[in-house]
Parts: sequence; C-alpha cells; structure tokens
Amino acid sequence: MRCAEHCEVVANRPVATNQFEIEIHCPTVALHAQPGQFVQMRVQSGYEPLFSRPFSVFRRFPERGNFSVVYLVRGAFTQMLASKKPGESVFVVGPLGNRFLVAQPANEVLHVLVAGGVGAPPLYLLAEELVQSGVPHQQVVVVNGARRQDLLICQEHFAELGVRLWTVTEDGSAGAKGKVTDVLKALHERGELSGNRCQIYTCGPTAMLEAVAKFAQKHDLPCQVSMETLMPCGMGVCLGCAVKVRTADGTDYKRACVDGPIFDAAEVVWG
Repeated sequence: MRCAEHCEVVANRPVATNQFEIEIHCPTVALHAQPGQFVQMRVQSGYEPLFSRPFSVFRRFPERGNFSVVYLVRGAFTQMLASKKPGESVFVVGPLGNRFLVAQPANEVLHVLVAGGVGAPPLYLLAEELVQSGVPHQQVVVVNGARRQDLLICQEHFAELGVRLWTVTEDGSAGAKGKVTDVLKALHERGELSGNRCQIYTCGPTAMLEAVAKFAQKHDLPCQVSMETLMPCGMGVCLGCAVKVRTADGTDYKRACVDGPIFDAAEVVWG
C-alpha cells in the first residue's frame, strides 16, 4: 500500500549538528514501510522548491500511525522542513522503492550493517527488524561512522537494540579513529567475515559505499548498497536518479527510485 496525501507533523527535533528527526502522522507508511524504503516529501504546495525530496524511513510507530525520517539541513528545501512545527503538514508519497533483503537462514548469518552519517536511519530499521524477528543480538553488527562525534546519529537507538555496535569517526572524537572500512578489515582479520555466512548492508555517502563495495568484492562477500541519489520525482519518470549497472551485455542504467534504492554492490559501476 502507498499514500499520497498531506500528513500532519507530530514532532521535529534536533538529533545532531544540523540534523533533525521529523515525526509524521501517516498510518500507511507506519504500517507498511520496510527497511530501506523511502518516502518522497514536499514542504509546500507552490513551485519553490520545485521538486520533492526522498527520505529513508527511520522509525515506525504503528500503534499511533506515525513514522519518522532524519534529514540534514542544507539548502532551501531542508531549511523549510526544519521550520515545520507540530500541527503543520507536509505532502508524503510512499513507501517507495525496494528493501534490504535479509540473508537466509537469518539466524545463521552474521548481518553487518555499515552506516555513514545520515545513512544510519534505514539501517536502524533493518537492525530493529532483525532483532524483533529473533536473530541473536551477537549476529547483528552495526558499524556507525561519521566525520566527527557531533555528526553521529542513531547511536542510542542502536545501543537500545543490544546489537554489537562499533563506532568510528574520522577525527577520533567518538569511538575508534578511522573509517568504517577499518572496522570491516578488523572483523575480517578476526575471521568473522566469510562469504557463506555473512551479509553486508550499507548506506551513506557515495564514496563510503564504493569503499565498502570494493572491500566486499575483494573478499568475496555479499553486499547490498542503498543508493541515496537525488530523486526529483520518485516515480521513475524523470530519470534523474539513474544508476549505472553491469549487465550481461555490458552496462546499462537503472532508476534508483523504482529499481532501487537497494542494489547488489557488485552490480553497480562505481566511479
């Protein structure tokens, strides 16, 4: 099921530097959104900003018909979104796109979720689903990275799930100093990652996705990436979210909004 309607803003709260979590009343999304799926949102009915924007679903509150997304304030659209107060409305279309596919048998797989900055929200929803479905906590590893401590998000939510949480920042202000791939290398050296009992899921900046994808390819590990490109329409019409992929005949393009946003990392042509 999918909604396309004006929805009430329930809360709009800061979660990190220039980052906010907006909670919205929309029972359809609250009940049916899956990990990795997104919504398209408009902040007003006029022509400025012209296009809607995609946001991955972060948390669902089915009992009260609400869901939330996290956004970074940069540009006119998100500045307007940050100004929204409880009781005001935004236009929501969703849930849209495909979802992360959980490797099976889920209880026998090490699920490694690699997040970078605002890429953490859809992975939180996945981690929550894994835990609630009965996957042992020690079989869910979350690597949460950011440039610095004040840009880390979802930390307390991941911790509340009881999963194995690794924190890494580029400046060392929280957790280990380095990059998310440094944690993957450490896990591999400890013998925890192997192709037949491991699945990597990742979301974050494109450069990070490429680095994680190349690590997975080097070690023959299955990896799914969430391509959070610009999606002006969210319906596959404008072709503004094209992702170059490998095919049997060479290369082609897929639309992140309808063919994704989740792709097999080995399928994506990077660079």
